[in-house]
Amino acid sequence: MRLLLLLLLGCTEDKAANPAVEADALSWPVDQAGPYQAGYRTWNISYDPGLGEGERTIRMNLWYPSNDTEGAPPAVYTLGAEEEDAFLDVPLAQSAHGGTFPVHAHSHGHRGWGATSGFLPVYMATHGWITVAPDHTENTLLDNVDPKPTDIYIHRPLDIRQVLDALESDEVLGEVADTSAVLLSGHSFGSFTTWSAGGATLDVDAIEARCEAGALESGACTEEELAAFGSDLSDDRVVAILPMAGSYETDWFGADGFLDIQGPVLHMGGTMDDRGQAAQFEAMDGIDYAWLELEGGCHITFSLGACASLDTELGFHLIQTYALAFARANVLSDEDSTVAGLLDGSIELAPEGAYQRR
Repeated sequence: MRLLLLLLLGCTEDKAANPAVEADALSWPVDQAGPYQAGYRTWNISYDPGLGEGERTIRMNLWYPSNDTEGAPPAVYTLGAEEEDAFLDVPLAQSAHGGTFPVHAHSHGHRGWGATSGFLPVYMATHGWITVAPDHTENTLLDNVDPKPTDIYIHRPLDIRQVLDALESDEVLGEVADTSAVLLSGHSFGSFTTWSAGGATLDVDAIEARCEAGALESGACTEEELAAFGSDLSDDRVVAILPMAGSYETDWFGADGFLDIQGPVLHMGGTMDDRGQAAQFEAMDGIDYAWLELEGGCHITFSLGACASLDTELGFHLIQTYALAFARANVLSDEDSTVAGLLDGSIELAPEGAYQRR
């Protein structure tokens, strides 16, 4: 099934009071912030990607629900979200999801960082979710390598695997974070991460030909890199993906590698940011795929905001509402009529929205 949702201007956020924390989390409106405050932690983790390059160190960013209403701002990511949106190292709240916490993972874009789209994990935390997001070393604002090294296409899905492993081994969260079914979102280059970690098959022959021709940004590939492209870079814990402001790249996955994706796809784009989303939508036969297009949305609508053609808070509101609905439906098997209506197009979040199903 393919579904296209076109959202136009005209939506304002409902400012109704948050529901009580002790209520059933699946009864909380998806278009309002939940009752929790967002907590934040960060630390470094190291692993060997197996490419003959030795150990790789990435920063782990983690958001989680807390009942604390004040605390120190997470200064380590002040460029990624307003300081008052999350508090550093505050205590974990009790779960409103039956004793465990559902999990969302996120991959930043080229020259971004883990909190570039910080508004989304903060919103998920208010609804009782844990979010993990790596800083993709050598592809962040502070340490980007140019030209783009070939191994970053291998590192990115492996970084997601590592932050999920780190969450599972965490002394506080390891026993309560439910990583058996994870939503993975990604912005821009992070869209590649979602497809690769979500199960889309890489076209190894095409990649090798491009390597031999020196057609990649960094030139030729090593034997270890070619072997890695032929291995399984997916993660079985990822059950649904949410690529934003990016596109499915046939240069890497071939014409039909998407058919091996492990779960449904909700692709988000903006009318002011042509990434080939229309052609991608037409090509996506054979999988559960939906396309959400924001009228006036630009590339940074899905990260830092400040897009001249779409109000930042409105853009964030639309993105986080649909992301949460998609997460609840596919990670928590939520059959709420409002959630289902948003995702099948029968309920319009924006009064002037034009919806088309395929």
